[in-house]
Amino acid sequence: MKLIRIVSAVSLLLLLVMAGCGRSEKTNENDAAEASQLVQITTSQFESEGMMIGEATTQPFKEEVRCNGYIVAPATGMAQISAPLAGIVQAINCSTGQYVRKGETLCLLSGNELMLIQQEFAETSAKLKRSKSDYDRSKALFDEKIGAEKEFIAQETEYHVMRSKYQSLKLRLELLKLNVSKIEAGEFYAAYAVISPINGYVTSLNMVLGQYTEQQMSLLEIVDINQLQLQLSVFENDVNKLEPGQTVRFNSLGEPDSSHMATLVSIGATINPESRTIQCIAKIVNANGKKFINESYIGAAIMVGHKTALALPNEAVIKSGRDHFVFIVEKQHDHIYYLRREKVTIGRTSGGFTEITSAANLTKVLIKGAYNLPAE
Repeated sequence: MKLIRIVSAVSLLLLLVMAGCGRSEKTNENDAAEASQLVQITTSQFESEGMMIGEATTQPFKEEVRCNGYIVAPATGMAQISAPLAGIVQAINCSTGQYVRKGETLCLLSGNELMLIQQEFAETSAKLKRSKSDYDRSKALFDEKIGAEKEFIAQETEYHVMRSKYQSLKLRLELLKLNVSKIEAGEFYAAYAVISPINGYVTSLNMVLGQYTEQQMSLLEIVDINQLQLQLSVFENDVNKLEPGQTVRFNSLGEPDSSHMATLVSIGATINPESRTIQCIAKIVNANGKKFINESYIGAAIMVGHKTALALPNEAVIKSGRDHFVFIVEKQHDHIYYLRREKVTIGRTSGGFTEITSAANLTKVLIKGAYNLPAE
C-alpha cells in the first residue's frame, strides 16, 4: 500500500510538471505570435529618425458648409455684343482670348442699310431746314394776323414731324459712333465700327470676314475676369447657418490641391424645387494673378463657425488605400519599441491636425516619424 501511494504521488507530480511545461510553451508561442504582428523599432532608430510619442488632444476646427457652384460673371462684367445695324463683316480686329479695352474697335461692318440710313438722314436734314424756314415765315404772318391759321397749323405740324424724324435718325447714327455733321455735309461712311463696352477678354467669336450679320445677332462675348464671382448652390437645411460676410474657400476641378478665397455677399430667397438648393453669391477677394474661367465648375466650403474635437497631428495619420491608421506604442523592452497599427476614422483637417472620430485609445501614439513605417 505504501508503495502504491508513492507511485501515485510521483505520477501526479509528473503530470503537474508536464502541464506546466505545456502552458509555458503555449504562452511563449502566443507571445512570439503577438510580437511578430507588432512593428519593432530600436531606440537608436527611433532617435535618429526624430520619432516622437504623444497623445490625442482637443483642437479647434472650423465648421464648414460644403457646396458646389460655378464661377460666373455678373451682369456688369459680361457683354454679349451684337450688330446695331445689319451689314457685312469687313474687318475683325480681335480674336478669342484677346484682352480688349472699353472703347476699342472690335470689327467693322458695312452694307446697304448703312448707306440708306445716311442718305435718309442727309435728305431729312435738308427737308428740316426748308420746313423750318416755311414754319418761321408762316408763324410770322400768323402773328401779324396776315396768314391763315389753317396754313400755319399745317406748316407747324410738318416742321415737328420732320424734326422728330431728324432726331431719331441722328440718334441711330450716333449709336454707330458716326459724325452726323459730316453726313449732313454729304460725306458718307463706308463702314461703321463695333465698339467694346467693357474691359475684358474675348471668350467667343461668332463671325468671319464677309459674313452677313442680322440685327441683334451675337457677334462676340467679352468677360471681365476681375468681376467674376461665385454662384453657389447650398442645400436648404444648411441655409440657416449662412450670413453675409462669411469666408468661402473654393477650388476648381483642375486644381484640387490649391484653394482660393471669397466672401459671401448674398443669400438667395428661393428654393430650387428639383435640387432643393438656394443660390448664393460670393465675391472673389484675391485672385493672386489667377485667371479664372467663366462658367467653370468649382467645389466650395463656407466657414460658418468653430468647434473643438479630439485630434492628432497630420503626420501621425497614415493613409493606406481608403483606410487610415496610426501607430500605438504597445510596449518597450530591451531598447526596442513595439508598435501596433490601429485603424482610425478621421473627420476634418485644419491647422496641421486631423480630427479622429473613432473611439480609439490614443494615449501613446507615434505622432512624428510614422511615414517611415510600413502601412500594410
